[in-house]
Amino acid sequence: MDRYGVFWKAESRRGRWELKVSIIGVGTLGSCIAYELAVRGIVDELVLLDIASDVAVGHAYDILQAIAIHGKPKVRVGDYSDIAGSDVVVIAAGKPRTRDTVSRMQLAEDNARILAGVARKLLDHRVESIFITLTNPVDVMNYLIYRILGLPRGCFIGCGCQLDSARFRLILSEELSIPLDRIEGYVIGEHGEHQVPIFSMVKVDGKPFMVSVDYRARIESRLLNFALEVIRRKGATVYGPAYHTAELVESILLDQKRLFCCSSIIDIDGLGEVSVGVPVIIGRCGVEYILKWDLSYDEYTRFIDAAKTLYDYEHRIFEVIAEEY
Repeated sequence: MDRYGVFWKAESRRGRWELKVSIIGVGTLGSCIAYELAVRGIVDELVLLDIASDVAVGHAYDILQAIAIHGKPKVRVGDYSDIAGSDVVVIAAGKPRTRDTVSRMQLAEDNARILAGVARKLLDHRVESIFITLTNPVDVMNYLIYRILGLPRGCFIGCGCQLDSARFRLILSEELSIPLDRIEGYVIGEHGEHQVPIFSMVKVDGKPFMVSVDYRARIESRLLNFALEVIRRKGATVYGPAYHTAELVESILLDQKRLFCCSSIIDIDGLGEVSVGVPVIIGRCGVEYILKWDLSYDEYTRFIDAAKTLYDYEHRIFEVIAEEY
């Protein structure tokens, strides 16, 4: 596994007792993330920022009324100057995926302009934190924020493949009639059309489990369309991404060094820097290690194809934004 050069912040953080998380974009998803973090009691201060400031104030008061009995954390609405000093910044701003959004890539240019504006303001206020991006397309937006802010690669995490991995486990459980808590499974690659479920690493009760080829096509089809199935029924995916984002934040703040599948900035031989879903260890300094798994030939080939597709998208979008700014 590769160790990331992200320990530049570790010394400066050790003397701090209070943990601060800021969330940019507190619509349906961002507010749910804020609530999840608040009820866990793992942060001392939550800063909410949204272009609709009145809505943000409403969410802040709603969350405070939920946690008033135990009194932690402090929840307030702020601006970009208030984000400075955050241990983690969660970015959930932008246009959400809707029933009519077949591909997350349809949101790329509009959301890139929104996030470029966010990143410029973060630069203006010299915000240096661990950044978790949820704005779709996640891989592309994670790369864009990285390029604009220019901080070490390990500071940038795209929350996507962990949710895909959870969906993969759920589908495996339903298709194979195996209890969910006995299954282990992971998805890497793009958070989107070029996702790569790792069938070669599926485990049941901690032991390797061979998924029949007869099942795989159906499982992959369901996996690819699982998010849209939820969106068509209720309008958005909320609890899933909110929970997994809170898990990421918790692993960072408490230095748990847990395994996640996340979009991370990596170098691929013959290609260059790309943000793509890979297995990583998440701790106090963000992405601390990238794991190198022994994939099957088909899985590795599909992963490289996903990386190449994302590389083209990410660099094209960055060039468009760079010209505009």
